[in-house]
Amino acid sequence: MQSLKIFAAAGALALAASSAAFAQATFHGQVKLAAPVAAPTKTVVNGVTWACEGDTCAGEAAHYSTLDNPMRACKRVAGALGALAAYNAGGRELAGGDLKVCNTAAAKPAGGGTATAKQ
Repeated sequence: MQSLKIFAAAGALALAASSAAFAQATFHGQVKLAAPVAAPTKTVVNGVTWACEGDTCAGEAAHYSTLDNPMRACKRVAGALGALAAYNAGGRELAGGDLKVCNTAAAKPAGGGTATAKQ
């Protein structure tokens, strides 16, 4: 009986810890553009706000949850922002051939984001 109480308490503690970690899922990313933007811009792609100035963009989201793999996410960002020289987002970095594949989306018309000029 005592071991059942300990097991139940351990399970409740594990559930509480995992729920707290899930609730605090934030997103941070950085990309380097192949061509700099003329003026500072903000673009929202799948709930992530990408603020770009020059050839550098930083992506932030307070609450972010996705099942997309890094390549699919990179393609969406490239499709909205343009060709990328570097991609590091959500703790994942794409380089070399992976970045080249990601940039195939940049050649297509943008449809993943909404750009607004910074005021």
